[in-house]
Amino acid sequence: MASWRTLYHVWARIVVYRGRRAKSPCGLSVGISPDAPWHAVSVVDISTNEARGPDSGRHSEQSGPDRREGTVGRIGAWLLAGKVSDAWCFGVCYALLLPFFLAPLFATRLLPGLDLPFHMAAADMLSKVGRAGSPYAPYYEGGLRIAPYAAHFIAMIGLGKVMGLLAAHKLIIMAYVAGLPLAMASLLAVCRRSRIPALLAFPLAYNLTLHYGFVSFALSLPVLLWLLAEMTKLAHSDRTRTLLARWFATAAVSCLLFLCHLQNFLYGVCAALAFAALAAAPIRRKLIAATALGPSFAGLAYWHFSSPPVTGQAKLTPALAWAFLKRHRLDDLGRGKLLDDLWSRVLLIPSHAMRAFADESNVPACKGLFLIMVAYVVAGILAWPAANEPLEARALRKRRMRLAGLIGFLGALFAYLALPHHLQELELMTFFPRFSVLVLLMFLLLVPAGLLRLRGVFVLLLPVPALVFGMLYGRQLYVHYRAYGAEVAGFVAVASKTPPGGKAMGLVFDRRSAVMSVESALIGIPGFYPAMRPALGSMVPPAYCGLRHMPCRLKVAPDPTLSPWLPGSFAPAKMLPVFDYYFVRSLPPGFDLFRGYHGMVELLAQSGNWMVFRKRPGPLVGDPPPPAPPPVPVPAVVAPIAPPPLPATRTIPRAPKKHR
Repeated sequence: MASWRTLYHVWARIVVYRGRRAKSPCGLSVGISPDAPWHAVSVVDISTNEARGPDSGRHSEQSGPDRREGTVGRIGAWLLAGKVSDAWCFGVCYALLLPFFLAPLFATRLLPGLDLPFHMAAADMLSKVGRAGSPYAPYYEGGLRIAPYAAHFIAMIGLGKVMGLLAAHKLIIMAYVAGLPLAMASLLAVCRRSRIPALLAFPLAYNLTLHYGFVSFALSLPVLLWLLAEMTKLAHSDRTRTLLARWFATAAVSCLLFLCHLQNFLYGVCAALAFAALAAAPIRRKLIAATALGPSFAGLAYWHFSSPPVTGQAKLTPALAWAFLKRHRLDDLGRGKLLDDLWSRVLLIPSHAMRAFADESNVPACKGLFLIMVAYVVAGILAWPAANEPLEARALRKRRMRLAGLIGFLGALFAYLALPHHLQELELMTFFPRFSVLVLLMFLLLVPAGLLRLRGVFVLLLPVPALVFGMLYGRQLYVHYRAYGAEVAGFVAVASKTPPGGKAMGLVFDRRSAVMSVESALIGIPGFYPAMRPALGSMVPPAYCGLRHMPCRLKVAPDPTLSPWLPGSFAPAKMLPVFDYYFVRSLPPGFDLFRGYHGMVELLAQSGNWMVFRKRPGPLVGDPPPPAPPPVPVPAVVAPIAPPPLPATRTIPRAPKKHR
C-alpha cells in the first residue's frame, strides 16, 4: 500500500501543479501561488526577459531564419509552460477536426437516410400549403403546429425561402455536426470537467439515427446536451439579473428540445431535473430552475390533448402506453433469459451507435472510440487530487456534478436496455437502438475532472488520441459517402432529365444499398424529385401522413397501391390518371409494369438500374385488344368405313355317343 501511494505522489508531482491556484470562471485553476514548494518538471519559465543585453532592442536586425527560430522557441516554451488552457486546446483541435467531418456532406449530392426523402416530400408539401395550384391540395392537408418534429420542418421551410430544400437540409446537418461537440464541451465545462473528451462527439454525430433518416432525433442530441448545460448554469447562478436571463435561456432550449423530438425531450427533462436537484445550490434556486421547464410541459400538454389519436386506437393514456411497452418488450425477450438479453444488447452498442456502412467498418471504429473514452477515464483517475488537497478545492468538487452525470448515463443506459425494438402502436420503429449513441455521449460525463490538473507536455498529449482517431474516421466517412454518391448517381442522372412541375411516384423493386448498412436504404430516393426539380407543380406522395407527429393529413382514403414498400401492387389503371412520371429501380425481368396501358407511357431516361417513364398526354386509353388469331382450318370429317362382314359359319352336329 505504501508503494502505491509513493507511485501516486510521484505521478502527481510530474503532471500536476501542486500550488494553490486562482479559480477561473470556467472552473480551471490559473496562476501559481508564490509559496508553492515545487511545480511540474515539464514547466518552463518564460518570464525572463531575453531582450536584455547588448542586442536589446535590435530584433529588426535579426535574419529571417533566426527570427523564425526565436518565434518557434517562444511558442514551444509557452506550450510547455503549463499555461495552455483547456478551452484553448479544445478550440484548436476542434478547428482541425471540423473540416474532416464536414467534408463527407459534400461528397454526395443526396445524403443517405432511409426516411429522409419522405421528410423532404413533407417539407415540400408544407411549403406549398395555401398556394393556388398546389398539386398536394386535392389529396393532403397540413400545416406547422406546436408538435414534435416541427423544428426540422420549420428550419427547412425557413431556409427554403432563400435556397433549395437540398441545400437547406445540408446546411442544417452541417450545423448539427458542428454543434454536437460544442454542446458536449459546454456541458463538460459547466460540470467542471475537461472539454477534450468532447472531441469524440464528432464521430458520434454520424450515428444510426442520421443514417436511418431519423433526422429530428439526431438534431435533438445537441439540444439535449445544451439543455443540461443551461440547467446547470441556472442552478448555480447567484445574481438576480443572471438568474433571470438564464431562466429564459433554459426555458427556450427546453421548448426547442420538445419541438425536435418527443423521446429525447422526455429523457432530457428528467435528466435536467436531476441536474437541478443535485446542484450545489439552495433549495429555492433549485425550484426556480425546475420551473424553467414549465413552458415546454405546457406545449406537450397542448399537443397531446389537441392531436387526434392514432387511427384505430383509443386516446393514448399512460396505462395504455405502459401496456404497449410491456407487451412488445416481453415479445423481444421471448423465452430467453433476461440477463442474456441485456448482455446481448450491451454487446450490440458498437453496432448500433455508429451504424453506417455495409462493410461494418464503423463497428471497430466505435470500439476504438470507446477505448479512448476509457483511457480518458483512467488518466482522470490517475490525476485525481491527493489526500492532502486543500479544503477549498474539495468544496469546488461539489460543483462538478459527478452524481448528476452518473444518473444521466444510467438513464440513457436504462432506456437502451428496457425499451422494445419496435412499438407499432406508438408509431416507433427501431426504438431502443437509437438510444445507443446517447449512452456513449453521456458516458463522457463519467470522465473524472482530474484531466484539468494535467500540465505541460501532458496537456498537449491529451487530445492526440481523439485528434488522430477523428482524422482517420473522418476520412473513412468521406470515402463511403463518396461511394454512396456514386451508387445514387443513376437516379440523379434520370431526375436531371425529368422536367420539373410533374407529379411523380417511385417504384423501387431492389431497395438494398451496397454501401449503407440500412434496411431498405434506397426505397425513398424518388422522394427527392421535388427538391431536385423544384416547381410549384412538382410533387411526390409524402409517406407517413396521418401519424400524430407528422404535419400532414390525408383528405382521401389511403391507397395501398401508393405504398413505396409494395411496388408490385402498382395498378396502372388507377395511377396513370394521377401521376406524370414513374421512377423505377431494378425492374424485374418479365414483370409487366404497365400491363394493359403500354401505349400511354414512354421511356424518358435510363441510367444504370434506374429508369423514368413519362405518361403520354391525352386521355387514358388502354391497349387495343390483340387481334383475333386466324381460324384454324378444320379437316373434313370422313365417315368411318365399316369392316367387311365375317363369313358365315356352319355348325357341324356331333355324332351321338355309343353306349356299351
